[in-house]
Amino acid sequence: MGGNRKETSVTDVLSTRPRSWALIICSVVLIAVSIGAAIYELTTALEGVPSSDAWLAVGASTLSAVVGLVFLGAWTRMKPSVLAWLAAFAWGTGGALIFAGFGNGFLDSAVEDSGVAGSTADFVTSVLTGPVVEETGKGLGVLALIVAARKLLERPAQGGVLGALVGIGFAWGEDVGYYVSALEDGMGGLWESFLVRAILGAYAHAIFTGVFGYALAWAVLRANSAVSGILAGVGGYVGALALHAQANGVGFLAPEDSWNLTYGAIEIPLFVVSVALLVWGLRRHRATLEA
Repeated sequence: MGGNRKETSVTDVLSTRPRSWALIICSVVLIAVSIGAAIYELTTALEGVPSSDAWLAVGASTLSAVVGLVFLGAWTRMKPSVLAWLAAFAWGTGGALIFAGFGNGFLDSAVEDSGVAGSTADFVTSVLTGPVVEETGKGLGVLALIVAARKLLERPAQGGVLGALVGIGFAWGEDVGYYVSALEDGMGGLWESFLVRAILGAYAHAIFTGVFGYALAWAVLRANSAVSGILAGVGGYVGALALHAQANGVGFLAPEDSWNLTYGAIEIPLFVVSVALLVWGLRRHRATLEA
């Protein structure tokens, strides 16, 4: 029965996908640039840390990253290419993270040297300058990938996925440092940090940068003029900044005795809505292909 039917494997699907030399070259460059940066960031974060704490920190950070990657992989089939996926994640862990490290360091010093009061300085660097530096660093990689992949992209949601991948990579590297610091208070400290960063603030960086990626892909695929495309890209960038700023700002507004509850009540619904919109965008395209 069905003797002439040919089974299609994942390898067959990947091998028959259209290719873009621009995307291949862009991906290779981003990966090459990011490898050294990621190694530097990781070794710096783990310098002098006991091996048991290092493994715990890396393991906790990797757990949430793997869950996010598996979810995205299941819905997108790793489009527009596996290499682009690797480049997006690598840029987040390396290029974007080191850009943010130096950028935040420079601006934090400038704010401190300005003589601004301590609490005000913390607010400025966390809610204002921090989001600008980090979303710019992450966004540079997303912009490069989406421009390079413009001939392969089918839906704006795929741009959102590339942005989310950069965000997941960024969070992976950043969280290692946070978990190392949290382990100074033992396993209880690690759990508290994991609760906030991986559960209550689930995939925050992926959401921020995913918004920018979606807007850029929309500009490439849907904009009917250069002006509307630029406005869409700028709007996505501003949206990413606003989401990042509000997430960081909760720490200054939430009551200390109910901080986790307040943070989760804001960020978890945002996460649910973001996932729902992404799945809708990807399913809508799949339904159109199957119709």
